[in-house]
Amino acid sequence: MTLNVTGPFIYFTIPILGGIPITQTTVSFLIVTILLCTLCVVLGKDLSTDHPSPRQTLVEKGVMMMRDMVVSSMGPHNEHWTPFILTIFLCSICGSFIGMTGFLRSATADLSCTLVWALMVSAVIWYNNIKNSGVKGWLKGFTEPIVVMTPMNIISEIAQPVSMAFRHFGNLAGGGVITSVLYMALSLASTAVLNLIAASGWLVSAVLMAAGAGLLLLRRKKKKLSLLIFGCLSLGLGFFGLLQALGVLSGVPVLALGIPAVLSCYFDIFSGAVQALVFSLLSMVYISGACPPPEET
Repeated sequence: MTLNVTGPFIYFTIPILGGIPITQTTVSFLIVTILLCTLCVVLGKDLSTDHPSPRQTLVEKGVMMMRDMVVSSMGPHNEHWTPFILTIFLCSICGSFIGMTGFLRSATADLSCTLVWALMVSAVIWYNNIKNSGVKGWLKGFTEPIVVMTPMNIISEIAQPVSMAFRHFGNLAGGGVITSVLYMALSLASTAVLNLIAASGWLVSAVLMAAGAGLLLLRRKKKKLSLLIFGCLSLGLGFFGLLQALGVLSGVPVLALGIPAVLSCYFDIFSGAVQALVFSLLSMVYISGACPPPEET
């Protein structure tokens, strides 16, 4: 994933309302929206109650899992929030995964995207509080349990969407920065090591390759992962060092091969999925507080 630390790139600006910038995030989320809408249309075709297809069964299983999670977290009376929570979850996880394409930016790595979602959830909460308690009852909640707590209650209302937005944004953006910085550091280290090996002549490369081959042969007997890692590393450094000494191939970041990809899998896949789930769970908790059971209203 390529991350611009200075912010999303602006492709062009629509000259209305003072200028509306179309950024990488705008394009990425538009693509996510189109993909999800297309997927809903395709998966919603040819539904059957008598002989459901494997595709329909799989989709229904996913929807029912989300419904069960909403019911267990928010109560049976809030089951109707399932489409809203499912939409947030899918937009979040797809908005994170789209950065793995290499040419599109993760929508969730932009604070403006996650902040809009958090404000949308807060607006739903405020609307339901006003609906259940009235404007006076909602405003009265800021003065409870005592009037002195009013500033703290107001700060709490503001902090809620801010914390939700920064939590999601920070994990994705921070992961992209860490991966990019590590890749640059390993590339510089690889260049320095290969230049040092190439400057020493072909003999050092031959020794490294022989040592790597010996470690790999030894690994076949002892079955140790450390022997495999150091054997491949030594063999690779020797091979690319020899190519660089011969002038055949140079500038290949040997030390950067694989490691950033593993970190990218963690930050883009695992962390993206976890943050989508956390954001959905927090939304359910906050909305359920504003939508109590009928007997408690």
